[in-house]
Amino acid sequence: MATAVRTGYLAFAGLGLALLAGCASEPPPPPVVAAPAASTDQLVGKWGFAAYHRDADRARTMKEALSQCNRPYVISKGPGGGVMMNLADQKELSEVVLKPGPDGKTYLGPPGDAGTADDRIVTNIEPDTFSTTWVDPDNAARYGTSVYVRCGQKKS
Repeated sequence: MATAVRTGYLAFAGLGLALLAGCASEPPPPPVVAAPAASTDQLVGKWGFAAYHRDADRARTMKEALSQCNRPYVISKGPGGGVMMNLADQKELSEVVLKPGPDGKTYLGPPGDAGTADDRIVTNIEPDTFSTTWVDPDNAARYGTSVYVRCGQKKS
């Protein structure tokens, strides 16, 4: 009887190993990465800038951002094809690029992988407005959701 039980255990273990080997030979499908929801040309210009922490404050913050056009936040083209913007806690401008993420989101940050701590998630993109939220939870808690509203007409 012990031999029959042992044979059964070995057969079961062999079946498990065969299944695992089958799983190991088929790689998971690569993540689908779509193009960014915006282009860097859409971001170039003069913007009114404001931020909020509660979604209920979005409409008021949009108006506040527009009122900042007397001292606009200027986004210019970068030397490498990105745009020049501030990173968290930095006075100097850095070149940032739009990056498609494997999760379908569009990220704005230094060149490299999408979704890193220095990146922002770009949301609510329209011709004359866009919003960003920091990926890093500490930055997101401090800065909230940033709202950019174009000052004046976009030059073609």
